[in-house]
Amino acid sequence: MLGRMRVLCVLFLASVAWPADHEIKADRKWEKGVVRLAQPLRVVADGVTLDLGQAEFVGGTGDPDTFEGIGIVVEGRRNVTIRGGSLRGFRCAILIKDCENVVVRGVEVSRNFRQRLGSTPAREDARDWLRPHDNDKQEWRKRYGAGICIENSKAVEVDECVGRHQQNGLLLDRATACRITNNDFSFNSGWGIALWRSSGNLISQNQCDWCVRGYSHGVYDRGQDSAGILLFEQCSDNVIFRNSATHSGDGLFLYAGEETLRRTGRGGSNRNLVVYNDFRYAVANAIEATFSQGNRFIGNRCSYSRYGIWAGYSYGSLFEGNMIEECRIAGIAIEHGRENRIVYNNFRANPRAIRLWWDDDEELLATAFARTNGASSRTYLIAANSFYGDGVAIDLRDTSNVAILANNFEKVGRTLAQAGRCENVRVGEDEPEDLEGTKLEQQLPKHRDVFLRADHPKGMTAIIVDEWGPIDPQQPYLFPRAQVDWEGCLFRYGGGLPQWTIDGARVVAENGRLVVLAPRDGLTEFKGEARIGERTFPFEGVVLRARWTVRHWNWTDDPRKAWRVPADTPSRVVKRLAFAWGSAGPEGLKPDRFATRAETRMPLPAGTYELRTRSDDGVRVTVNGEVVLEDWTHHAPKETVARVTLPKGEHTIVVEHFELDGHAELSFDLRPVR
Repeated sequence: MLGRMRVLCVLFLASVAWPADHEIKADRKWEKGVVRLAQPLRVVADGVTLDLGQAEFVGGTGDPDTFEGIGIVVEGRRNVTIRGGSLRGFRCAILIKDCENVVVRGVEVSRNFRQRLGSTPAREDARDWLRPHDNDKQEWRKRYGAGICIENSKAVEVDECVGRHQQNGLLLDRATACRITNNDFSFNSGWGIALWRSSGNLISQNQCDWCVRGYSHGVYDRGQDSAGILLFEQCSDNVIFRNSATHSGDGLFLYAGEETLRRTGRGGSNRNLVVYNDFRYAVANAIEATFSQGNRFIGNRCSYSRYGIWAGYSYGSLFEGNMIEECRIAGIAIEHGRENRIVYNNFRANPRAIRLWWDDDEELLATAFARTNGASSRTYLIAANSFYGDGVAIDLRDTSNVAILANNFEKVGRTLAQAGRCENVRVGEDEPEDLEGTKLEQQLPKHRDVFLRADHPKGMTAIIVDEWGPIDPQQPYLFPRAQVDWEGCLFRYGGGLPQWTIDGARVVAENGRLVVLAPRDGLTEFKGEARIGERTFPFEGVVLRARWTVRHWNWTDDPRKAWRVPADTPSRVVKRLAFAWGSAGPEGLKPDRFATRAETRMPLPAGTYELRTRSDDGVRVTVNGEVVLEDWTHHAPKETVARVTLPKGEHTIVVEHFELDGHAELSFDLRPVR
């Protein structure tokens, strides 16, 4: 009996929420246990070591978009070490600010703040896009959070840390001479490692896989500015060496910044060395590098992405020895670039392997960057590359002074395509005298290989994003847990074939997609449960089924003053109202000054319903001839919500919309209010 009591006491002490002395003035060590922090631990002396041991420091609990506060703050200090332990439930787990020679080693900073996504498997929500352009007031940390944030600091080392299942792994904000090595910042919904005005750093041997948001395979795939590794706004002379950043929005996203593009035309994210990284299976670009000069991209894996390398307005840069296979649009694409060298790369089965062009982009040509640096497409060396099975190997448009030398072409649809004004394009077999491969293997350290294991799930179908971010495809999952949609509700699953029970509807499940279908027109509510492996997932939702008669037309009279549907307007039938026209318009119409009228009769049970529209511009909804929702104005994309109580029976719903100019969209949903 006495032995059992001792065991119970040990278990109690291991799980108790220990109080914390929040100002750390000397070395401190924690034993195993849970430490609940209502305020940050603050290091207030130099030379301090925090040994977190096996302690777990906890901030908030509940949904991760509610997390606030910071776990550990080191500000204005030197020679501080933090090691071991874990921190979760914070807006930012560790903040290092105005410091020098700080070491963070072996700390887990997973499951901290992340925003709930509005995008679903069925449709993208544009509000999920990140805004990396603003961070001079620490907007990244305050808005998006991080596992570790390093601000205005020098010579900070982060090694063997783990930061998963949050929005961002590590933020470097005005950091120099830092070493970020051997960390795992994967499965985050924003950025794995992100740099802002940070130069002279080493980013090496890190895993930043599956850093992606807002993706649904076969439905939408724009990445929403997520990235495995981000260099944004004046980040120069960094070394990005042998990292794995696969299955992310972009593998590497490098951008000069608004200072260069909009204000001064000078500076940029320049002279970075990006070498031997794995950026495959990017939703958007394996590498994006824009408005910058003197960068070197060598020996990277850039395959199975929309673009292997997108390098618009880049100049004086080197693209050497990269492997670029089966990209969906192009291997290397550079608009308005100049004085670049594309050598020793391997291209395979791309629609276009290399595409170089100039176009009349009025907005970008008017920027400070273009006025200062020019915007011609010219002066390329394309040499000693291997092309196999590409549709077009080299595609030039309005691009001059191009030397195409000593390349190898096999089973290529077309070797060279030219359009527009292409002057002084020289094709030959002689290798240039100054063409030598870079021997970086002798210049850079060798460490462990962080690339994905051969048996790890790979490919675009392995990118699964739920309402909180990317899911590890090796684990059982089903999402979303609740869904409202037209025609059918789509749920994604993985980890095995589910066994399910459901009330009120029927289910079709195959190829990772579980679809709940309505048995009749109108509104069908359902609840179900799916068992996958050892886990059980409840799910529920509403399926709406209707046929909308839709008419589109270009108008001449301002619809805010006079509204009429021309008698000869043709109609078509659609199953849902979800039009994302963007800068275009309905097929066959001019992109601006058009209107839409959609009508349906729909059987509904008695109850209260929420009607929801998203529109740009004006929208109006009537039910049985009565206006129940209206925003008949010129406005940016905007959601409007109204409620209506209806008796059981068939109800006529009419949705009207007008577009003045610019962006255009219209969607309509309804759901019962419980």
